[in-house]
Amino acid sequence: MENEGSAPRAHVYNVPLGNDLCDVTAQWIIKSAGADPLAISNNILLLPNNRAIKAMTEAFVRQAAPGMLLPRMVAVGDMQLDEALGPMLDPIDAGSALWPAIAPFERLMLLAKLFQDHQSSGAPLSPAEALRLARKLAELIDALEVDLIDFSQFADIKIEADLAGHWQSAYARLLQILPAYRAALTARKLMGPAERRNHLLAALEHRLAQNAGEAPIIAVGITTSAKAVARVLRRVARLPNGHVILPGVDLELPDARWDDLSPSTDDSPSFARRRNVEVHPQFHLKHLLELMGIDRSEIDVLPTASSAPEAVAISEIFCLPEHSIYWQELPPTRKSLPHAKWLEAEDSAQEAKAIALRIRGALEVTGKRVALITPDRELAVRVAGQLHRWGIEVDDSAGIPLLQTPPGTLMLALVDAISGRFSASSILAIAKHPLVFAGTERLDWLGHVRQLDLALRGTASGIGLLAITRRLQAARNPNEALIAWWTGFATLLSPLESADGQPFENVLASLRDVATALTDGGIWRGASGRELTRNWEDVTASDLSTFGRADATGLVATFKEIFSGAVVRPPYGGHPRVAIYGLLEARLQQADMLICSGLNEGTWPQIAQPDPWLAPAIRRHLKLPTLDRNIGLSAHDLATALGAQEVLLTRARRDRGGPTVASRFLLRIKALMGETLEVDDELLMWADALDRPERKERFAERPVPMPNAEQRLVSLSVTDFDQLKSDPYSFYAKRILGLPVLEKVDAEPSYAWRGSLVHEILEKWFTHDQCAVDKLVARADALLAQEAADPLLRALWQPRIAAGLRWVADETRRFITEQGREVAVAEQPGTVHLKGIAVKGRVDRIDRTADGDLVIIDYKTGMPPSTKQINAGFALQLGLIGYMAEQLAIKGVSGKASHFEYWSLAKKKEVFGHIVAPTSTRASDKKPEPDDFVAFAVEQAEAAISKWILGDAPFTAKLHPEFALYGDYDQLMRLQEWNGRQAIIEDAA
Repeated sequence: MENEGSAPRAHVYNVPLGNDLCDVTAQWIIKSAGADPLAISNNILLLPNNRAIKAMTEAFVRQAAPGMLLPRMVAVGDMQLDEALGPMLDPIDAGSALWPAIAPFERLMLLAKLFQDHQSSGAPLSPAEALRLARKLAELIDALEVDLIDFSQFADIKIEADLAGHWQSAYARLLQILPAYRAALTARKLMGPAERRNHLLAALEHRLAQNAGEAPIIAVGITTSAKAVARVLRRVARLPNGHVILPGVDLELPDARWDDLSPSTDDSPSFARRRNVEVHPQFHLKHLLELMGIDRSEIDVLPTASSAPEAVAISEIFCLPEHSIYWQELPPTRKSLPHAKWLEAEDSAQEAKAIALRIRGALEVTGKRVALITPDRELAVRVAGQLHRWGIEVDDSAGIPLLQTPPGTLMLALVDAISGRFSASSILAIAKHPLVFAGTERLDWLGHVRQLDLALRGTASGIGLLAITRRLQAARNPNEALIAWWTGFATLLSPLESADGQPFENVLASLRDVATALTDGGIWRGASGRELTRNWEDVTASDLSTFGRADATGLVATFKEIFSGAVVRPPYGGHPRVAIYGLLEARLQQADMLICSGLNEGTWPQIAQPDPWLAPAIRRHLKLPTLDRNIGLSAHDLATALGAQEVLLTRARRDRGGPTVASRFLLRIKALMGETLEVDDELLMWADALDRPERKERFAERPVPMPNAEQRLVSLSVTDFDQLKSDPYSFYAKRILGLPVLEKVDAEPSYAWRGSLVHEILEKWFTHDQCAVDKLVARADALLAQEAADPLLRALWQPRIAAGLRWVADETRRFITEQGREVAVAEQPGTVHLKGIAVKGRVDRIDRTADGDLVIIDYKTGMPPSTKQINAGFALQLGLIGYMAEQLAIKGVSGKASHFEYWSLAKKKEVFGHIVAPTSTRASDKKPEPDDFVAFAVEQAEAAISKWILGDAPFTAKLHPEFALYGDYDQLMRLQEWNGRQAIIEDAA
C-alpha cells in the first residue's frame, strides 16, 4: 500500500439532496465520454445491489439516445460476486480457490440443528421457533463477518456479573455454536456468504492495487459500513481512473456537529449523557468515510449535480436532539420547505385514496414522474388498487410476499387443512381458491362448491374427510350428485390426511403433489409460481431431519417461517411514469414528485426487533451496529426524499391495528416548520368525494310488514310465541317468508345445537334404556368420546354435558325413590288447535306423581326464563304442553298438569344442574299459580293468535326488544340503521 502522506487526492464526489443520484451520474458519465459512443461501455460501475443496476439502467435510457451501449455494472452486495467480477477484472485468482457459499435455507437448517444440539435444558423447540432463532443467528453471523470480527474474539469477552441470566445463557450457547458452525462448514467445504464476499472483495482490492487497468471504475451509491467494501472504495477513490460517488453527504453541516456524530465509547466521560448518534441520517456516511480514510473536506460536488436551497432546512430537521435548541435562532428561510405539503387522513383507506388522486393528477403534466415511497406494504397494495379505477397499472418494486400471492395462499390453505384436521372452513378455502380447477370446468366446480358450503353450515360433527362424507350422507335429503363430486375432491386431498407424524420431507412431497393435481400444475406457473418453485426446491434440497416428524398443530407456523423472506417481483410493465418503492428501492431513485406515506411510528421508522443472542452491552464491546442503526438509515431515506422537486407527506390516524402515533420524523418536521408547512386539505376533500354517491340515501325505517290474511294463516310451534310477541318481524321472516337461518361454517356449539344433542341422548335413554338411571351418563360418554367427534366438543363440552346429564340421572333417581314419581313419556309430539290454528309441540318429558298428576318438564342447556319474562306473557311452552296433555293430544299420557319444571343443565353456584319452577311456590315470588298456569298460557297464546295470525296487526321489528333473545334476522331488518344510530348520525351532521 502506498504511503498515505503522498497519496493522490481522493476522487470522491457527493450528490446533494434534491438530485436523482442515478440521473446525475448517468449525465456525468455520458458527458465524460464525449463524442465517442463506445467510451461509455468501457466504464465499470460498482453498485450496491441488483436493484441499483436496474435503476441505473433506466437512468441511462432516460438520459441518452436509443442504441447506446451501457457501462458494465457490478453489484458488490451480490453473494455471487465472483460471477460478476470474473469477466470484468479477470483474473481474480481467489475466486477459483474459494469454496462455494452455503445455500441460505441449508444454513438455517444447519444453525437450527446446532443450537438444538446444544440446548442444555427445557422442552425441545418447535420447528417454527427453531427457524426464527436460526434466522436471527444467521443475521448475527453476517454482521460479525461484515465487520471482520473473528469468532475467536468471543472467548475474550468478560461477562459482567450484573448481566441478565438469559443473556449469559445465550452467550454461553454462542461459544459452543459458532465453533461448531465453522467446523460444519469446513467439513462440507462451504463458506458463509458474507465471509466469501469478504474474500472476493479483498481479492478485488488487491487486484486494483496491482493493476487497475485504464477503464474508469466508478463506485456509485454504496453507503454500507462493511469494512471489506470500505477498503475497496478507499482503493477506488485513490486510483487515477477511480471515482466514488456518495449520496447526500451533508457538506454544509458545521464541523462541530459533524464531529459530534462520532460514537461515544464506554470509557468516554460523556458516555452516560450522550444519546445514540446512530439515529442521525449522516452517521452511516461519516462512519463509511472514516473507514475509507477520507476527510469530508476532500469531497467535491459531482459537476452535473446542483445544490437545493432546502438542504439546510432538511439538515436541521434531523439534527441531534441537543442541537435543536438552536432552532429558535434560525432565520425563516432555514425553517421552510415550500415545495412540501402534508396531510393526515382518518384511516388507511382514505390515505390510499388521497395518494391515488395525487398520482392521477400528476400524470396530467406531460413527462412528469411520480413515485410513492412507503415501508407499509399494505398501503402500497391499497394505492395500487385505487389506481386501477383509472386503468393505471403500477409496478411495486418492493414486491409482494410470496405467501400473499395466489400460489402462496393455496399452499397455506392446504397446510391449514392439515393443521385443522380438515375442518369445513379449511376445505371450503381450498375449494374456492381461484387456482383450483381454473380451467373450462370452473363454473361446474363452483356450483358444487356452493352446494357444499350450504351443506357444511353449522357446528362440526366430526373431524377428517370421512366426517364430511358422513355428514353429507346423513342429510335429510342426501344430494347424490354432491356426494359423488365430494368423493372425487376428497380423494385428491386424501394424501394429506396422513401428514401428521410423517417426516417433514414427506409432508412437502404430499403438498406438492396435491397442489399440482388441484391446479393442473397452475400453481407453479407465472412469476409467483416460479418464485414458489425456486424456494420449494431450495427447501427440499436441504436436510430437513432437524424438523423430525411433522406436528400438525404447528405446521402452519413452520410453513410461514420457512417462506417468510420470499418476495415476488412481477415482470415490469406498468405505467412508465409511476412507481411504488420500498425504502431500499428508493435510495438510488427519485422522481419529479415524491409521496412519502405511512409516516407512523413503528412503520417509518420501523422499530428493530431485539437480538435474542447478544446483549446490547456485548454488541457495544464488539463495536457492532446497534439496533438503532436502521432508524438513521430511515431518516436518511426521508431526508433524501425531501429534496425532491415536490413532496407530499402522509399518515393515517388509524390503520387496521387501531389508532396510530405520528412518526418521530414527521413530528420533527412539523416542530421546525410550524405553520409554514402547508396542509393539503383539498386533497382529502377530493378523496372523500371520490366514492360519494350523487344523492344521500335515507336510513331504512323500522320495518312493519303487513301480510294479507291468507299469508298469515300459518301453523305455529309452542316455541314460536316468544318470537311472535317480542319480535314479530323475525316471526314474519321465519314462518311467513320461510327464510331459514344460515349458520356459520364450523360454528361454535350454540344453545340450540347443545340442546338438540342433549335431547337426542335423553330420547335414546327413554326409548332404549327405559330411563335406567345408570345408563344415562354412559350413553352421553359413548356419544361424545368417540374418535370421530370434534376435538372442541370432546375437550370443552363433554365434561359439561356429562356433568349436567349426571345431575339429570341423580335427580330422576331421587324423585323416583323419594316421591314415587315415574317417567310417563319423553320426546313425544302433540298438536292442539287454538282459535282454529294448529299449534304443534314436542314434549321433553312428562312425569306422573304418586297422586296421578302430571309434571311437565323442559330441559334447558342454558338458563331458564326469568320471572319477569313469564309474568309478561312469554315462555309459554310449558303451559301449552300441559294443555296438550290435558286435551289428550300427547300419545300415552293423560291427567291434570299441576307441576311445571325447567331442568337447567347449566352451572349455578359451582354445581351443574338446578330446577326452576315457572309457577308460584310461595306467596312472595309473584308468579302465576300452578292451577292457573295452563289457562294463563292458553289465554296469552290465543291473544297473540288473534292479534297477528287472525288479525291485522303489523309485524313490527323488535316490538319488545328486552325479551327478543335472538338476532338471527337483525341484518335483514337493518336494525343498526333505525335503532338509534340514524338519529345520532343526523345530529352529528
